[in-house]
Amino acid sequence: MNLFATVIWKEFNQIKRDKTSLRMMIAMPMVQMMVLGYALTTEVKHTPIAILNHDGGPRSRAVSETIAHNALFDYKGPAVSEADLRSQLDHGRIKLGLIIPADFSRSLEKATRVELGNGAPALGALSKGGARMQLWVDGQDANSAGVARGYLGAILNQWAMRQLASRLEAQGIRLDQVLPLATDASVLFNPLLKSSWYMIPGIAVILVTMVTALLTGFSIVKEKEAGTLEQLMVTPLKPIHVVVGKAVPFFIVGVAELMFALMVARLRFDVPFRGSYFALLVFSSAYMLSSLGIGIFTSTVARTQQQALFIIWFFLLFFMLLSGFFLPVENMPHWVQIVTLGNPVRWFMHVLREMFLKGSGFAELWREGLYMLAIGGTVFSFAVLKFNRKAG
Repeated sequence: MNLFATVIWKEFNQIKRDKTSLRMMIAMPMVQMMVLGYALTTEVKHTPIAILNHDGGPRSRAVSETIAHNALFDYKGPAVSEADLRSQLDHGRIKLGLIIPADFSRSLEKATRVELGNGAPALGALSKGGARMQLWVDGQDANSAGVARGYLGAILNQWAMRQLASRLEAQGIRLDQVLPLATDASVLFNPLLKSSWYMIPGIAVILVTMVTALLTGFSIVKEKEAGTLEQLMVTPLKPIHVVVGKAVPFFIVGVAELMFALMVARLRFDVPFRGSYFALLVFSSAYMLSSLGIGIFTSTVARTQQQALFIIWFFLLFFMLLSGFFLPVENMPHWVQIVTLGNPVRWFMHVLREMFLKGSGFAELWREGLYMLAIGGTVFSFAVLKFNRKAG
């Protein structure tokens, strides 16, 4: 036990003297958490749009004003022709182009006409399709284009429903008497639908992974470059003492980084943490077996810090892209979903999001915990065996 304590104390002293590592541990997570917390969002805002209004009536102008005054869009003014609208799309000045036809007001009038048949209200022209508009979308960024198109569709549908409700109220009829279906939706866990509440726990996972894997790998490789690792190996220390002694300080650093990320999420971004801190510590420990193991394994293969950086980023790139951070795992091909079963980042990201937003604990997340423990135990054991053979 004294040998472990000696190596751990030595590693803490080395971290304290290494200004570069201190900056990586303190400054890098602070900057990344603050910047990425604001930058990484699935929301699409300020989409540039232009409108070509062939109708010119008061209702078509009301549609234009509704869109122009919505914060989700940047209204670039009216287009003078379809050629002008297409030119603005071609030159990237707008992402959406809306064309209001010349018969818009007349078609809308027919669509919202109320006819009383057998004492029941009915929409006179609804079966004929109602008023139609044409939307041109810049689809280069498929995700943003789809989201912006959905936003615009929702805004126009709400406007149309207000027009219909107004016409019905003028005749003493409630809207719910006409609509065949109504849905009362309740949004749980994230009632304001803030994408930051979903993304920031994922950012915390990425930061903890980077810090623990990179610093552990660098620590051992620097010993190689300085020639002090061979000196350690000729002391009474065994390879397992060196590995665990170097891993423990960075495990503590990883827990501290996670607590810092949790504090920023709570205080700066108002992301609630509804889980148990003890459960968070247990799941984090299971996960960091993997990230620390990757750093140790890299140090046995790499001879320089540049090589260690390249190898760790090779692993982390796959882990991040296949974790569900950017794209849901369920949207991936089936064979890729099978591959992600061995990705510890996927499981810890799911655990952290569930604990933040749902308050889930051991009863709900024990399967993910077992996955992380199995993966982490395998990776860490393999890394230690590899280190032992290298040291031997």
